[in-house]
Parts: sequence; C-alpha cells; structure tokens
Amino acid sequence: MKNKQILLKTKKKTVDLEQFAGEWVALINNNIVSHNKILENLMKEVKKQPLKENPSVLLVPRKDEGPYIL
Repeated sequence: MKNKQILLKTKKKTVDLEQFAGEWVALINNNIVSHNKILENLMKEVKKQPLKENPSVLLVPRKDEGPYIL
C-alpha cells in the first residue's frame, strides 16, 4: 500500500501537514501560525498573536481518515 501524505496544495506552495494529523491548524498565506488538538485552545492561541490577517482554520485528517471535501 502506498504511504499516504497529508499535503495542502495551492498554486504557489505545497505544505506538508503530516505532523499535524488529527489537530486543528491555523494558516495565513499557507504558513502555519498555530496548531492544537482542541479548537477552542487553538482560537485562544491565535487571538494572543499580533496577526495582521485572520487565519484560515482547518482540521487535518488522520492518516486513516479519508480527505475532507468542502
């Protein structure tokens, strides 16, 4: 069986999210600004940071889960 990778692909960049499997991740311009297993804690961490933009937040699927379709 082929080893599954967890990648976020955009036109300009590919981000490897494998180390964040099963966690919530906050991204700005495809850069990870924070991550946490609990969404509420992630949002608290994000609010403490002096960010110029609001981040996109997503739950990174575990390797045994299928892809999320939005």
